[in-house]
Amino acid sequence: MATALLIIDMLNDFVSGRMKCEGAKVILPNIRLLLDHARRKRMPVVHVCDSHYPGVDAELKLWGPHAIVGTKGAEVIEELKPIKGEYVIRKRRYSGFFETDLDLLLRELKVNRLILTGIDTSICVRHTAADAFFRGYSITVPRDAVATWDPADNEPTIKYLKEIYGAETLTTEELASKL
Repeated sequence: MATALLIIDMLNDFVSGRMKCEGAKVILPNIRLLLDHARRKRMPVVHVCDSHYPGVDAELKLWGPHAIVGTKGAEVIEELKPIKGEYVIRKRRYSGFFETDLDLLLRELKVNRLILTGIDTSICVRHTAADAFFRGYSITVPRDAVATWDPADNEPTIKYLKEIYGAETLTTEELASKL
């Protein structure tokens, strides 16, 4: 089973900027551990990044300006910066699959299992997981490598991903030992 690591929305605006998620700093070491592991194993790594056009995208009406194309806020944080051979998928909606070429990329890489990490568990991770499930991918969500703006939403969302999409949920350490 070919596996890819997806790092969702670990962007400057969400980690330390305008829409800062306090949990992002907590999960960063766990995502970094998985990223280092994936790089050693030559596993595909995909950075799935919010990327919005000012004054156009529907999400901006709900959330205000964030992750605007071409700004520092829309860049992956320094600690997780993509390196040569990794992929960056830009998205304008919550799901990494909606109107992007993520599915095509994963199929060309012959990937059928996804490890979902990043923020926000209850929004972007959840919608990406749903679309992955609908497309037939197996899903793994390391509980300590995803976070929400409201920490009370994290565990119920992880439970939902497990019950509704069959996501495997475990810790980063448990996952790293299985890869």
